Amino acid sequence: MSLKFRFALLQTSLLFLILLGVNFFIYYLFIENNSRNETQSIERKAAKLLLQENIIQHPEYWENPFLLKDFLVANELIRLIGPDSTVQKEIYTDETLLQRPAKYIPSTVPTSKLVSTDNGFCLYVQTPIIEDERQIATLEIARKLVILNDNVQVLFLALFYTTLGALVLSIIFGYIYSTLVFNPIHRLAQTMESIQKSGTFKRLEVKSSRSKDEIAQLGHTFNEMIGRLEQHFDQQKQFLADASHELRTPLTIIESYARLLQRWASNDPQLREEAIEAILSESVRLRELTKSLLTIADSDERQRVDWKEFDMRPLLQATAASIQLTFDREVKLQLPDNGSKMKMIGDPEKIKQLLIILLDNAVKYSQKPIQIHAQDEARSIRIAVIDEGIGIDKEDIPRLFDRFYRVDKARSRKNGGVGLGLAIAESIVKLHAGTLSVQSEIGEGTQVEIKLPKG
Repeated sequence: MSLKFRFALLQTSLLFLILLGVNFFIYYLFIENNSRNETQSIERKAAKLLLQENIIQHPEYWENPFLLKDFLVANELIRLIGPDSTVQKEIYTDETLLQRPAKYIPSTVPTSKLVSTDNGFCLYVQTPIIEDERQIATLEIARKLVILNDNVQVLFLALFYTTLGALVLSIIFGYIYSTLVFNPIHRLAQTMESIQKSGTFKRLEVKSSRSKDEIAQLGHTFNEMIGRLEQHFDQQKQFLADASHELRTPLTIIESYARLLQRWASNDPQLREEAIEAILSESVRLRELTKSLLTIADSDERQRVDWKEFDMRPLLQATAASIQLTFDREVKLQLPDNGSKMKMIGDPEKIKQLLIILLDNAVKYSQKPIQIHAQDEARSIRIAVIDEGIGIDKEDIPRLFDRFYRVDKARSRKNGGVGLGLAIAESIVKLHAGTLSVQSEIGEGTQVEIKLPKG
């Protein structure tokens, strides 16, 4: 059974239960209202018989029903019941009312009883007869409610066919509505199945008329998810292609020089020295490239981060001193003057790696001193690495963090870069829920600013 048919069936079942309750309420209210009116009419008749006609003191009324023609109408029964539940006097125009045995009911007020028989509803009303402040008998007037019985049949048929029509319409319109509701879900399932079989990314067509309902939101969310998966897939393909290209270059060089050594360099010291130097250089490059690839692979795994609270001030000082000593370049570090600790929660080793990447780029493309400006803000730590080097074209800035992207491939190869440093830096910043931005002008230098939250 399909989901839309079950939805229509459930909707019809709920409607049936609601209509059933409403019908019972209407039926009960109709019977109750009519029986109350009939009861009041009979009580008024009993009062006239006891007060005006004094039927108790005139036995001739019981012997000649014609004398009560104004009171005894069709389908009625009038009888006098003694304290021992015996019928002392009775007259009637409908024998079916005699089927209910006489029963004396002690009471000070009139009582009524609506009885359902095979011939319809009958109403029995008993009025106590009081003498010397005690009940000596009961006057019972019964009436077969012919009009009520006819109206009940009409009401029953009306309610039955109305309910039946409502249920049929509910099934039809419920199925149509459920079809409209579940069609987008069906298309979603078909699209997902198609993606699974073909391996290509597809999107749902979301109608503009349904731009604000939940189904449309589901479609938009699905399309956004597919877009992200497609982007991630394309990035992975590009990454594999770029990685293969980058790995193939040093391996080809190593293989070429190794063959050169094997064939010609054994007796030529100069050629042998050149081959060994090239092999060593490319081996080092290959090792650094492999290390960078492993770093990128690890950077997406949050569980490998050693989260702890640490002071950024000594980390900046130690990193700046290390770069200055390693490259013999001046690094100017500007820290807050108050001397307080710059505490934050994160992985100090990865933050140090981030700083080294930024400082290493600044050293490669600038001959002047490097500046580091650090600010301790209320909820974050802001660090800017500034150089006065060759700068970067504005068109290249948006792609700086793409893996293997290099502004000047020849110059980067000469300096040993593989285009992964800033990609690693960006992943570290994202891992710490921070932001990274670049501002640069050709010939004037570059400023890379990172903002890391403290908590």
